[in-house]
Amino acid sequence: MGDWDDIHLLPGEPADLPLIFQLEHAYITDYEPQNIRAWQSAMNRHLEQWVRCLPYTVVGAVGGEKVGYMFWEKASLTATLASIHVKSDYRRRAIGRLLLASFEENAARLGCEIAELHVFEGNPAIRFYEAAGYAIIGNVGSYLTLSKDLDVRLNPS
Repeated sequence: MGDWDDIHLLPGEPADLPLIFQLEHAYITDYEPQNIRAWQSAMNRHLEQWVRCLPYTVVGAVGGEKVGYMFWEKASLTATLASIHVKSDYRRRAIGRLLLASFEENAARLGCEIAELHVFEGNPAIRFYEAAGYAIIGNVGSYLTLSKDLDVRLNPS
């Protein structure tokens, strides 16, 4: 599985789109199987988002293997984590924490004051986000909305 001291964060690139597809498909299959048809029928929208968000994508690699990613979107002063995923064999190795920290640092650097994300109610990652300082502020259907104030000291303006 590689040396855990050899974790690198890399900017997203078009060659990462198959990894994003693979892990997004794994997520929907594992955590939201009831939504797989809707996910598949929206594939053109997903592909458009994945390409549009490449400048806001960071990939985690262990050694030479890419094992996870995150991407986000910016709207005014709010940064929304659109997706974060780490291959199951590489979880609990700090890769997710590094990706989440990268999201927050990049968002603050680009002038965002609030970080938010949406997570399916049954997803155990809710505990991960709460441990990172996110608080549940509402819900949209079966998705919880979590939010965190970003450290404005990271913002150079």
